[in-house]
Amino acid sequence: MGFRYSSPYTQVVLVAFICFCCPGMFNAINGLGAAGQADATAQDNAGTALAVTFTIFSLIGGAVYNIIGHYVIIPAAFTYVLYIGSYLTPNTGFTVFTGALLGVGAGFLWTAQGAIMMSYPREQDKGKYFATFWMIFNLGATIGGVVPLAKEWNNDTSSVSIVTYIVFMVIMSLGGLLAIALLPPRKVHHDDGTPVSIHRFSNWQREAIEAFKLFGDWRMLCLIPLFGGSNWFYTYQFNCYNGGGYFNIRARALNNVLYWLFQIIGAGIFGNFLDWKAAGSRPKRAWLGLITTVVSVMAVWGAALSVQLKYDRARGTFLKQSGNSALQQDVTGGAYAGELIIYALFGAVDAIYQGYCYWLMGALTNDTEKASRFGAFYKTIQNAFAAVAGQVDAHKVEYITELGISWGLCVVGCIFAIPVVNSVADTTEEIVTNVDGADELKVIGGRVESESGVPDKNLV
Repeated sequence: MGFRYSSPYTQVVLVAFICFCCPGMFNAINGLGAAGQADATAQDNAGTALAVTFTIFSLIGGAVYNIIGHYVIIPAAFTYVLYIGSYLTPNTGFTVFTGALLGVGAGFLWTAQGAIMMSYPREQDKGKYFATFWMIFNLGATIGGVVPLAKEWNNDTSSVSIVTYIVFMVIMSLGGLLAIALLPPRKVHHDDGTPVSIHRFSNWQREAIEAFKLFGDWRMLCLIPLFGGSNWFYTYQFNCYNGGGYFNIRARALNNVLYWLFQIIGAGIFGNFLDWKAAGSRPKRAWLGLITTVVSVMAVWGAALSVQLKYDRARGTFLKQSGNSALQQDVTGGAYAGELIIYALFGAVDAIYQGYCYWLMGALTNDTEKASRFGAFYKTIQNAFAAVAGQVDAHKVEYITELGISWGLCVVGCIFAIPVVNSVADTTEEIVTNVDGADELKVIGGRVESESGVPDKNLV
């Protein structure tokens, strides 16, 4: 069928463009290391504040989405603008405050995004929807990365210019305006007329109970290390490998562009692979996805170790504070090509790792309400770990130690995920309940089963 604004795919694409403008641009500036600043301290502390509030508001984000709906994305998007604007002032306290406020907005935005991306597609399209979202989202970071690359190509300092921050703020503002165009779930239908959601809005009491039930769900408990590792490694990649002093600002900017470009490539290939029926049944693809994730993690982190052995934190700090960029690795350096490829592959592996997390959660439910709670749990765990990672870096732990922790968490996460992977079925069957807790309908593979064979319109 042709273009239809109320189709699930169109709505996921729209969410992707919102994230293109807001989190995408945020990632572009953070990917420079130290948010483009010479000193990472303000970014580390703001990042910790962000992670703490992100953790808290992710936990309640699922409830807010199920009660208020997609409207929560609109104010959430504008918190990104304020955060980037804080870097135009020398006030570190204000930067930390806006980081905390951004955590609130990001918690709501990403929970809504997770609910939409995991529950809107049919089971056979979940990898495709992830690939589409992740590619557009990271296209934002890639294009956003070109801005500082162009501006800073001849910059001999260790921080980016004011104009760069202003450009990012304008693009982020556009994302906030785009959020107004989203449709509520009740108005989004599959091509056969089936609604993506059969729920009315929920209530606070029910959502509080359902949120805390997740901490008793053995599947979610097993996935905690996997979820935690997926945000922990950003601190090492951005602030230690790319922003640790080894590379000058021009090399950091080019590294950043390739990092996000390879996110697009990794998501496109891996997301479609997870839906590839020729690879076997869904349980088999779950195992193949896990194996691919493990092999990718081992390869790229092993390669990164060879680069990290060239400098420690003391050497990196000296290079940053020397004021002589000629002492740092430049794009013309002999070993730079290999070091650039490793950083680019960090991006591809991140797309694989997080793509697998989303696909695995999507294999556990097709229900919009449950998906929002799973997404909330995912972001809660991610950011609880990220808060700790930011403080580990702020306390000047050796770079190689941070590498080891990041690598180890990813491996442990994959091991603990095995029981959940083993539980993946070809088709998800679940009972959807209403606000009063009474059974409503049996849902098989995302399709509502009733005596008449059609959805009960009173529930839509």
